[in-house]
Amino acid sequence: MQKFQIFLCGTILSSLIMSGCASAPNYGDAFSASETMKGNAESIPAAADIVWTSALEVVVQQGFNIEQADAKGRIMHVTKEIRNRDDKELSHTVKGTITMVPLSDQMTRVMLSANQTTELHKKSYVWWHLLWMIPIFPTGTEYTTVVTDRDTVRSPEFYQSFFSELTKALAEKQKTASEKVDVIPLPTAQSAMPASALTITPVPQ
Repeated sequence: MQKFQIFLCGTILSSLIMSGCASAPNYGDAFSASETMKGNAESIPAAADIVWTSALEVVVQQGFNIEQADAKGRIMHVTKEIRNRDDKELSHTVKGTITMVPLSDQMTRVMLSANQTTELHKKSYVWWHLLWMIPIFPTGTEYTTVVTDRDTVRSPEFYQSFFSELTKALAEKQKTASEKVDVIPLPTAQSAMPASALTITPVPQ
């Protein structure tokens, strides 16, 4: 009996060690060349202030929630919930970080990194059973959520769409600014002549 207990303990310990080795994390290559993102950074020919406000407009117009925005440090954290179009039981949560680095007065480096989480939402009914075996009618509802996928967003289209919208917003702002500069109000005759010039000095007789 004692030998059997020792054998059983050894078997359980071995299985635990093997399962631990099988699920070893691979975060050691997080900074390797294979993990380098492509298309998630661009140099924008505009001042950092106007790029910042344009990025704010883009993320809000696209339905993102701004979790944190540091205008001084030029860092923005945004999130968005997306329902799967093909499967209503699936939903995706996208979390992104936008970082801006001024390279010069009219050049800003913009970087975007994002990760996504896919969740499965299940709805099930609690049934009343006849004789503990035959379900007759539902007595309640249970909802369960299971994470099915979590990873970094690597799709080039995701980042290209952001920079495309950012470029459009910048172009609109620059166009509005140039129109304001072109329209300069001309001075009227009354505004051009100071009030002192309208004073009539009596001529001595």
